[in-house]
Amino acid sequence: MIRVVLAGSTPATRAALAAELAGRLGLPSGDGFVLPDPPADPAAFDADLARRGADLDALVHLGGAPEELLEHYGHAVVEIDGSAEDLPERVLAGIREALVAG
Repeated sequence: MIRVVLAGSTPATRAALAAELAGRLGLPSGDGFVLPDPPADPAAFDADLARRGADLDALVHLGGAPEELLEHYGHAVVEIDGSAEDLPERVLAGIREALVAG
């Protein structure tokens, strides 16, 4: 399943985008998820993923995320300009590109 975390922008933008992405990706249940907020403790989040035998597929950076978070998940960062109406389509394209490259 796909595991995506949204970071940066505003909480309202992340929440709306997470709901739309989860619906489009068919991830509202099971092991797949789209989290609207970055983990407060990335090491604990990594440990939880490892217990599940999973990894983070993409950290979608919408601008303004903490540099430490971007460095920690550098392998999975997808940079997206958080403005404009076609944001979900651009995020989906970025996730697809990250999955193909990874």
